[in-house]
Amino acid sequence: MATIGLKEGAGHHEKSRLDALLSSNLCGPDGMPAAAGRSRDHATITAMAQLLPLPRSIGGIDVPRDVISEATWHRAQRGLPRYLLAHSVRVYCWGAAIARSEAWSFDHRVLWTASLLHDLGLTTLPRNDDCFEVSGGAYARRFLVRAGLGAGEAERVDRAIVLHMQPGVTLDDGVEPVLLDRATGLDVRGTEYELVDDVRDAVIRAFPRGAFDRHFLAAIRSEADARPTCQSARLLHRTGMAEWMERSPWAGHRA
Repeated sequence: MATIGLKEGAGHHEKSRLDALLSSNLCGPDGMPAAAGRSRDHATITAMAQLLPLPRSIGGIDVPRDVISEATWHRAQRGLPRYLLAHSVRVYCWGAAIARSEAWSFDHRVLWTASLLHDLGLTTLPRNDDCFEVSGGAYARRFLVRAGLGAGEAERVDRAIVLHMQPGVTLDDGVEPVLLDRATGLDVRGTEYELVDDVRDAVIRAFPRGAFDRHFLAAIRSEADARPTCQSARLLHRTGMAEWMERSPWAGHRA
């Protein structure tokens, strides 16, 4: 991955805002600490002495180069365990690859920020006041508005995050929600696996799956046990997500 900092031409005001965001991100805005309820000794937590810079591209997929996309990248690194960070980056790549295969135009920043933040609610399950995608979407919207994103664009990110756990997402909901929905299905269950043939190996080399299946299922089970009316319980108990993952094309990539 490339190792550059802020986008060329980013002004002093933008950099100051990014610095302020990063200094507060360990606790997060609006009272949603990144590491609440998680042991620092947990197998999926990686202590990062230095944040990775925003990559220019991943597996040939361009990454948006604005200050909000960079702030979101740093927020995700501080707030997500390794397995969810890698999953979130892969989701962006799969979404962009699907859009290319469909010849769809989309907002790269909306898809990038939604992808990186879509599972943040899984890291705060004991303190969420709603299903993880609802709590996480609301947090993402607040964070992005605070970072300087327009309210309408932040609302699109929130909506995409909420919808990615719902059945029947269509283009009437917006292209980014469809891309996030299809990309998460691809990374979790292997649906439409063939659509990313041309970028799959490069993306997986950059962000390996490792023990993703095991850790992700554990998180989904935790929410399903705590909130049996949430979509996590539907996916786990009614659609047989664990069995689907077990026989997915990703089986050969497990750690």
